[in-house]
Amino acid sequence: MNKLNRDITVIALVSAVIGLCSGMSGMLFTLYIDYLQISLPIMGVMFSVSGLVAFFVMIFIGVQCDVWRRKIVYSAALILNSISAFFTSFLRGVWELTATRIADNIGVHTRMTIHSTLIYEHVKSGYAKIIARIQGLELTLSGIGFMAASFLLLHLGFQGSFISLGLMLLGALLLFQLTREPVRPKVNRKSLWEAYKFDINKHLKILCIFNLLSQFGFAICHTFFIFILFFAKKFMLDPQALSIILAVHNFTFGVPILMASKLYARENINYKKLFMVGNILTGLPHILAALTPSLIPAAVIWYLHDIIGASISTPAQQTLLQVYSRDDQRAKDVNMTSLFGSIGMIIGPVVGGFLAGIDINLPFLVGGAIVVASTIFIIPLKTTATP
Repeated sequence: MNKLNRDITVIALVSAVIGLCSGMSGMLFTLYIDYLQISLPIMGVMFSVSGLVAFFVMIFIGVQCDVWRRKIVYSAALILNSISAFFTSFLRGVWELTATRIADNIGVHTRMTIHSTLIYEHVKSGYAKIIARIQGLELTLSGIGFMAASFLLLHLGFQGSFISLGLMLLGALLLFQLTREPVRPKVNRKSLWEAYKFDINKHLKILCIFNLLSQFGFAICHTFFIFILFFAKKFMLDPQALSIILAVHNFTFGVPILMASKLYARENINYKKLFMVGNILTGLPHILAALTPSLIPAAVIWYLHDIIGASISTPAQQTLLQVYSRDDQRAKDVNMTSLFGSIGMIIGPVVGGFLAGIDINLPFLVGGAIVVASTIFIIPLKTTATP
């Protein structure tokens, strides 16, 4: 195995562990705050407040990611996630748990900013195929994590489960140390003004608008406490049955995106067209699932948002984002563009929680419609060939 392959292989293995942990975390945290009898509107506020704080912190961190070493930033992100998971079950108060979400959100967003950029800097040729495969692996393991969550909860309780989660993330941190720092242009330290300066190009600004609207709609219908409680409350499912439904959900993203990597291995790919089609098919199944009264048909229809939606649009969107970004400010460009999606993610959970309090179907109907409508902002983007 050569050095380049070693780096990509290690990143893939780390992603697999993180995927397993993210599936466990999403399930455990939602069941934990429901166990504490925190209301749906308050849940929405918790996620929005944590997202708001993380938003302002990430603007600064995103710029400095181009100055600091990639490995240091990625490692710091995993440390935040590990600490957040470890201490969650020791806390009971709304604001204490919100603080853990803030730390976890900063870790997740920091890693997301560096993750795709790190892979792109290690291997630009065939990037879309490689990122699709790594994402597919991570998401498939996330599905296993959902199933593992119910097993851990049954045998270890909330405290033992969250402690195990923290230790697994610590293991991912140690494994990541086997990677090399990528070769890239040297960037001088940025001032506070430069950190918050909105100086990205036209195509990235268009993606900012798209991200704002699409992530707002997606957060309304797909913040994990919304879709978990949609099935739990609408169909009166116990934790074991809920784990199966949600585990299959992650497999319907992970496995198809692995298959989509073959599509992106072809030459002369129209990323813009795939991006548009995938985005429409991400929102529409939410609407249809909300209108379906039976569990199995509703679940199957809902799964389509990943099978024929996000699994197609995600590699295309990430490739376009990397192509439009500047070599010497890649982390800033990626982070700044993604942060506009975070604004939607801040507002969306509040709206979703409010709508769910009225009718558990409303978040799927409203959020899905907004995601479909956001496709109009993809039209002005320049079509790019395979990088």
